[in-house]
Amino acid sequence: MKILVLNANTSEAVTDRMVAALNRRAPAGVELAGVTASFGQPYVTTRQSAAVAGHAALEAVAAAAAKEQEEGRPPFDAALYACFGEPGLEALRGTFAFPFAGMAEASILAALQLGERFSIVVPHGEWPAMLRELMRRTHLDGRCAGIAMVPGDALALSARHADGSSDKTWAVARVVEETIAAQAPDVLILGGAALAGYAAEIEVAAPLPIIDSLEAGFEQALALARLGSCRRERR
Repeated sequence: MKILVLNANTSEAVTDRMVAALNRRAPAGVELAGVTASFGQPYVTTRQSAAVAGHAALEAVAAAAAKEQEEGRPPFDAALYACFGEPGLEALRGTFAFPFAGMAEASILAALQLGERFSIVVPHGEWPAMLRELMRRTHLDGRCAGIAMVPGDALALSARHADGSSDKTWAVARVVEETIAAQAPDVLILGGAALAGYAAEIEVAAPLPIIDSLEAGFEQALALARLGSCRRERR
C-alpha cells in the first residue's frame, strides 16, 4: 500500500519528521510519500493561513498524483492530511479518487469511541476559536469538554528533539495536567503536527487515554487503504 502524507504547512522539516515517525509505526509493505505545501505559512495557526493552506493542499496533492502517473507508478491507496483542522478537506475528497483521513477528524472519532467527553490541546494560535466552530458544525459541542493551548512557537515544539531540550515536553505535560484538572475529560487529544510524539513521552497522574492526532490519522488512513484493497480483491 502507498499512503500520501500531506503537510499543508510549508515546513519541509515538519513533513520529514512526521514521515520518519510514521515509518517507524508503519506495517511491512506500506510505503509513505510525504508532500509539503509550496506556498502559505510554515505552520497554520490562523483563519487566514488555514484558507491559504486549503488551496496549497489541493495543488500539492495534484502535483504528487500527477508525478506518480507520469512515472508509471500506481496511484495512492489513501492520504493522511497531516494538518490539524484539515483546511479544504471536502475539496480534496471531491477532487481525488483515493480517500483522505484527517488528523482532527480521526482523533475526534477515536475519542468518541473511548469516552463521553474529550478535550483538545493544541499549539498557540487561533485554534480554539476555529475548533469551537468545527464543534458547532459537527454538533459535537456537548461532547467537547474544552480546548487548551501550549504556549510558545509551534515549529519549536515540533523540533524539540533536534535541539535536545526537555523543557518543551515538560511544558506540554503541564498544560495537559492543567486541562485534565480544569475540564475533567474522559479522553484528551494532542492535536497538530507540532505535538506529534508528545503523547508517548509525557506522564500524567490521571489514568485517561491521550490520543496523538498524527497516529490516529495514520491508523485511519491505513484502514481506508485496506478497505479499498478489499473492495478491489472482491471484484
